[in-house]
Amino acid sequence: MRSDASLYAFTNSLQPVRRAWTQAAGRVLAGMGLSTSLATVVLLASRLGPHVQQKILALELGINPAALVRLLDQGEAAGVLVRNDVEGDRRSKAIELLPEGRRLAERMERTLAELRRQLLGDVPRAEIDAATRMLRLLEERAARWLRDDRVR
Repeated sequence: MRSDASLYAFTNSLQPVRRAWTQAAGRVLAGMGLSTSLATVVLLASRLGPHVQQKILALELGINPAALVRLLDQGEAAGVLVRNDVEGDRRSKAIELLPEGRRLAERMERTLAELRRQLLGDVPRAEIDAATRMLRLLEERAARWLRDDRVR
């Protein structure tokens, strides 16, 4: 069993690491012509595939679906995405990247891949894989705990 100090150090590092990564990524993406928030929407829409539902995109972004509306309005105004009705569900919208949005997403992915190589390229793959497994395990167990706690 790990010591409480080790567990604390691990969980306490999550937010500062997220903040540092977000700031570094935001800096390299700043020249793409989109706000960091809209760039994140375009990247996730690209990663989640064509016609991702707005509610799924909001869930993945960790924001309220209503809060996503403003960003989608900006994306439509910028010509990078459109919202389409979901067949059989009048209340749902699917997000589709337009050609310019797909080009930007590909460019952003290349730029972020280069940043990852700059920051972590010298770290052995086994260490990266172990860290990823630990983060996913924490995610899985925290989600399970939250589900189980609601039942109690």
